Amino acid sequence: MSELSPLEEQFPRLIPEITALWDSPSCYQHLLSLLIDHRGARRGFPEQVHDDLALLLALTPRPIGPYDIWTEAIDAQE
Repeated sequence: MSELSPLEEQFPRLIPEITALWDSPSCYQHLLSLLIDHRGARRGFPEQVHDDLALLLALTPRPIGPYDIWTEAIDAQE
């Protein structure tokens, strides 16, 4: 049994991209762009690879935009 995840086994070229962006604000958008097809007619990832990417997305802080009403509501309560 391999110690590599399905993402590492099947798409090793993505690992350096994700690693390089991991602590940056653009990591969330990059992972989202891998999961959502904006170009059309793409096959998508196998289920296990999709699950790996979805987990990474869940672990990545979502960037806060200038119009994030939820952050404004939290700030107002403090």
